[in-house]
Amino acid sequence: MNNKIQTQAWIVISLWLIATMFGFIMVFTLGLLLPSITEELNLSPGMQGILGSSAFLGQAIVAIPMAWWTSRFNPVAVIGSTIVLGALLLVLQGWSPSFAVLLIGRFAFGIALVTMEPPGAKLIYQWFPINKILFVNAIQNALFGFLMAIGVLVTPLLLDALNDWRLLLYLSGAAYAFIAVVWILLGRQNTDSVDKTNADEANEEFSPATPLAKVLLHRDLVLTCIGFSSAAVVFSSFNTFFPTLAGDKGISLGWSGIILAINFITGGILGLIMSRYFGKMSYANLVMIILIIVMVTSYSLITLTDNRGILIILVIFTGISGAYFPILYTEAFKLKGVTVNRIPVAVAAVMASFGLGLFIGPIITGFLEQTLGDLGLAMVIAAQFGVLLLPAGFLIKFTNDATDLETPLH
Repeated sequence: MNNKIQTQAWIVISLWLIATMFGFIMVFTLGLLLPSITEELNLSPGMQGILGSSAFLGQAIVAIPMAWWTSRFNPVAVIGSTIVLGALLLVLQGWSPSFAVLLIGRFAFGIALVTMEPPGAKLIYQWFPINKILFVNAIQNALFGFLMAIGVLVTPLLLDALNDWRLLLYLSGAAYAFIAVVWILLGRQNTDSVDKTNADEANEEFSPATPLAKVLLHRDLVLTCIGFSSAAVVFSSFNTFFPTLAGDKGISLGWSGIILAINFITGGILGLIMSRYFGKMSYANLVMIILIIVMVTSYSLITLTDNRGILIILVIFTGISGAYFPILYTEAFKLKGVTVNRIPVAVAAVMASFGLGLFIGPIITGFLEQTLGDLGLAMVIAAQFGVLLLPAGFLIKFTNDATDLETPLH
């Protein structure tokens, strides 16, 4: 890549990442808003769990159909229109006069958010060579960590200053609208890549798109989806309910924000470092298995203490375990025997499975708390879902060696 193309590539992908990450911030900071929302709308633990899960249900249901449908359109236009829709839905959530309206708004916002992922994957393929994709995904994970950290640190401060969760959502909608304007001005396709793809498709030797069934039933994709679903249960349970659990133990909302921020930052940094070396490690599978064990153990133990020092140590380990994300996510980009024009579908399948796990986590935790009367125990039970990542850790052949990449380049 020459310097001009490389600069343009990073501008486009960075803007896309900021747009998607801002959306995820609005989804994952619900736990910090939940005490205020619960007080005003009188929500039960079960209703809190449903609200925490609602955005992810939309993601799980429509990710694959949306990827199939939007793959035929200009990815820049799809992303731009989706950001605008997301801004309107944030305003709707802020206005919502009842639990039902708030629930619908979050459900629709989850659909808007997942719609941005497949066209983003298409842009990554246009702008970067395939052996750089793990690094790009690691950048995405690291940026997610830093922006989420900023989000969970700033949200309690803004909530305290504004003293109104509705006004906070209105301001967030305005910020998202600004991001939409910047995207419309600077978002671009790589025209050279688009022209080459069109030429390949016109060539009689062009390999047609892999049948959808073969993509969705690909062994590595199935293992990846199961892994993402299980890890997402753990992740969403913790991020939705830890501020409430911490409050019950006398820990302030500000301290909860710090704990959540450390979790996001640690995983992002380690994931970025590992992206440079992981695919070349002969013991890559062992590293992945260790990360899984650390995940289950640390997320279980962190619910059992109110000591701030111990909490910080444990949350560093929960963050370390999150380094699995860019590694496993990248597997959807290099499935053996799957053509590039089906990669958005594979990525959508991963995001759907991730959304399913994010949906299940708060619901399971909320209703377990309602049944058992113990939020900490409910979160410990949810943490055990991380064990279902082990098949992926054992069976997927992780590689980032350009000579051993599995995805056909045509």
